[in-house]
Amino acid sequence: MDALEECHSRLVRLIGSSAEPIEVLQCAEEHRAYWRPERVRVVLLAESHVYTETSELDRRVVLPSFMGIDVPRGFVRLVYCLGYGENSLLDLPIFIPANSGTPQFWKIFYSCVNRVHANEDFAPIQVSRTPFPERIWNKLALLQHLKEAGVWLVDASLAALYIPKCPKPSPMLVEAALRMSWDAYVGQIVRNASPSCIVCIGKGVARSLGNRLFELGVPVTIVPQPNARLASTEHFEVFQKYHDTVWLTLQK
Repeated sequence: MDALEECHSRLVRLIGSSAEPIEVLQCAEEHRAYWRPERVRVVLLAESHVYTETSELDRRVVLPSFMGIDVPRGFVRLVYCLGYGENSLLDLPIFIPANSGTPQFWKIFYSCVNRVHANEDFAPIQVSRTPFPERIWNKLALLQHLKEAGVWLVDASLAALYIPKCPKPSPMLVEAALRMSWDAYVGQIVRNASPSCIVCIGKGVARSLGNRLFELGVPVTIVPQPNARLASTEHFEVFQKYHDTVWLTLQK
């Protein structure tokens, strides 16, 4: 049994029948591995992907052939999956639960390599502002830019901690899933990447992992979750913090 399977087995015992099958985790890791930079400079450490139904694994991402790129084609509710939030890219669209994607994480990605000041700055990657397929071109270009800059998103929990339309698990269960995932799998992935710094997305993630993060011996910047209740000006201060952290790291 490899490390991913062992971690999944432990999480199933922790979470119970609502745990996703191993195939979902494998699909998520395939997307994540594809966009892993050759040299990782900044790890964006998020909480988890969004719960993906077993039936949704049958969906395939279908990129127009003229785009000339062969990204992973499996569907998973993870920002790295281009079909998440883009029904037009799926061979069969998903409506229930809605395939709404995580636009807040696209904003995080965009702000890492672009200094933003207003919502209009995100227009190139927004469904409401830029038509398909130009928007897909822009998203692919952004992912490539992040890869070249050494910015890589990693989820601290392999298990999905958010199920659409359902209450979030208890804080104790979330903390246990984060620590179990880190100890069994994710921590070694981050250590092997040898990042110059980590941006921890969410104070809860930072609190749960505690010394596990600081034992890595690299600077850790903690920012609020993208859905935190902040004033608009505060959200843009956070976006600028992403940009400044990446920019300063690349200067070293």
